[in-house]
Amino acid sequence: LFFYLSGPGDLFLAGDPAQSVVEGVEFRFEDIRSVEYHIAKDKSGLLLQKPKTVNVNYRSHAGILNTAGAILSCMFGAFPHSAKQLKEDRGVFVGPRPGVLYKVSAEMVESAIKTKLKGTVVLVHDSSVSRWRRALGGYALVYGIRAAKGLEFKSVMVLGFFGELPGGIHKPWRDLLLGRANDGYQNMYPEVEGHMKLLYTAVTRSIERLFFVETEGSVAGDAFVRWITTTSMARNKHKNGAASQSVAATPLVPLASRNKVDDVESMTMTRDEWLSAGMDNAEAAEVEEDLLAAESLWDKAIYCFREAQDHDLARKARTHRASVRFQMKLPVLKGGDKKGKPVGEDVESEYRLLEVEGASVVESLLCEGLIEEAKNVCLRLIPYMSEESVEHLHRKIMRRL
Repeated sequence: LFFYLSGPGDLFLAGDPAQSVVEGVEFRFEDIRSVEYHIAKDKSGLLLQKPKTVNVNYRSHAGILNTAGAILSCMFGAFPHSAKQLKEDRGVFVGPRPGVLYKVSAEMVESAIKTKLKGTVVLVHDSSVSRWRRALGGYALVYGIRAAKGLEFKSVMVLGFFGELPGGIHKPWRDLLLGRANDGYQNMYPEVEGHMKLLYTAVTRSIERLFFVETEGSVAGDAFVRWITTTSMARNKHKNGAASQSVAATPLVPLASRNKVDDVESMTMTRDEWLSAGMDNAEAAEVEEDLLAAESLWDKAIYCFREAQDHDLARKARTHRASVRFQMKLPVLKGGDKKGKPVGEDVESEYRLLEVEGASVVESLLCEGLIEEAKNVCLRLIPYMSEESVEHLHRKIMRRL
């Protein structure tokens, strides 16, 4: 009907084959193409363009996309023909990893979503929507996962997903998540494929914050918590693919973090969220050309790393901030002077003081492994140095860098 009403030039279709969660319906782009060929017959002008794959995600951040990608990878490992395998989505910005709350009471969940997590959308199995709304004190933002397909929310809580799986499917889920699935797995437990697509769909509804919450322990739930809090993904990178100097010390982290269930306050900003915010500020500071703005960004990064109790990253950020503050102290240069001597009297004495302080800053940067920033300080310092000092700098330091 769409083809007949719109014509090929005005019809735009988009979809994710891994989100085929409507019972009795299997979406594949190949099926759309077959309908198109049937209608067009021999009229090539009526054919649509070949499908294009889009894998840059401008909605959700990398913390959520890493989890979604890991779920798909697990699904395709056991069910290679469950959907068309596309490239993993790549986020354009970083964000906090999902949080995990396991064996937490429904009363605590209700308290969280009505206070510190107010506005969070709760996703449950479609058959359990009414029950969970009652259990959460009439909370209105409870959706069935299938009903939420196609929607998006800033904050999402996937509630009771594993505890409500059929009893006979828990051990197969455990085997899959822990890498114990054998060659005949897909024929023995085909229903797990549908469950994984349902979980993937729930995860991809989230834009900013994602929580997995189970009020009761279960075999499948135990395995999932173990899997998602131990499976590691690559850490944040710059847009050009190079790892940030400030975060290079932590290249791998688990997909999700397990939150403290006895302190709802900690859910307002988890350790991972503080780390993520600190890394964002650090990366922005590294590329900021305005020194005053860069100093402000480093201040924010240091604060976030302190809140995350990551003393190593806080120390690196402080060292980087000291470098920025030193560069802010460099005097204005005269354009007509061939050496660019600073304005003011006793320039030779001022040179000497700058060399001493600059050497201390460079030494601190090198101790922290901040090589690029050390090189940058050396280059900024050269116009203020004597020829003998410049020669020594190139021979002893710059060549080695």
